[in-house]
Amino acid sequence: MPRTLGDHLLVVDGGRTVGYCIYGDPSGEPILNCHGGLVSGHDVAPADADARRLGLCVISPDRPGVARTDRLPGRGMIPWVDTDLLPLLEHLDVDRLSVMGWSAGGQFALTVAHRLAERVVRCAVIAGCVPLDDRARARQLSPIDRTLTRLSLRAPSLARLYFHVTRTLSGVAPGVLMRSTVREAPEDEAAAIRSEGRWFPTILGEGARQPSGGVDEYLTGCAPWGFTPEEVSVPVRIFQGEADRLVPPAWGRELARRIPHATITSYPGEGHFIALTRRREVLCYLAGTDVGPPPSP
Repeated sequence: MPRTLGDHLLVVDGGRTVGYCIYGDPSGEPILNCHGGLVSGHDVAPADADARRLGLCVISPDRPGVARTDRLPGRGMIPWVDTDLLPLLEHLDVDRLSVMGWSAGGQFALTVAHRLAERVVRCAVIAGCVPLDDRARARQLSPIDRTLTRLSLRAPSLARLYFHVTRTLSGVAPGVLMRSTVREAPEDEAAAIRSEGRWFPTILGEGARQPSGGVDEYLTGCAPWGFTPEEVSVPVRIFQGEADRLVPPAWGRELARRIPHATITSYPGEGHFIALTRRREVLCYLAGTDVGPPPSP
C-alpha cells in the first residue's frame, strides 16, 4: 500500500475502524507517533515540514476511542499494538521503524519499543510517564490528570461529561481552551502554541470526540503496562522540560535510569510543550543525525 499524505481510515479485524494520518515525506523513513493524552493523532501536525526536510514519514494513528478510531474492548497498551498497530504497519508495508510519544503517549511508545523490539530502531519519549499503576504514582499526577483518573475509575459519567464539554468548547469557544492551555506555560511555549492558530483547541476537541473513549484512555494509562522499563531493550532518548507542570521532571530522570539503553536531554526552564518547541531535535534524534534541517519559517 503506497503511503500518502493526509488522513486515512483502515478497517481491522472485527470491523473496527482505525484513523491515522501521515506527515512529512511519504516515501521516507517511517516514524510512528504516539499522540499525547486528551488529544488526537494530529498533535504532530506542526512537525510536518521538519519531517519532510529530514526525509521522515510520520505515521500517527488515533488510539482506540480517540477521534476516528473505534473503541477497543478490554483496552490495554499491548492489545493496542497487537490489534491496531500491527495491521496498520502491515497495511503500510512498514518493517523497520522508530517511534516517539508525547506525554501519555510516552507509555505507548515504550510499549511499541518493547513489543516490537526486533523492528524498532530508536524510541523518543517526550515529557513521558512512568508506570502509574500504584497510588503513590497517581498522587504525583497533575491536578487535572489526577481528577480525570479518579473520575474514570469511580464516576465515569462525570469524566464523560468533562470530555463532552471539551468537545463542545473546541467548536464554539476555542479561545477558552487556548487560554486555559497557555496560562501556566512558559512564555516561549505559550507563544509557540498561539502561533499554531486553532491547532491545539482542535486536537483537544478531536481527543474528546468519543467521551467513553476518553475514559478508556485514562483507565489504560493507570493500568499495569505488562512489562517494566527495565525490559525495554532498544535505544531510548528521554526529552524532558525541567519546568514541566503536567509531568514531574523526576519521571523523565527515573525512566532514564531504569531503561537500559536510555539517555536524557533536559531543558531547564522549559515545560510540557517541548513536543512543539523542540520537535526538530526529537526528529533529528529519530533520524539518527545530530544535524537538523533549517528552522521552519
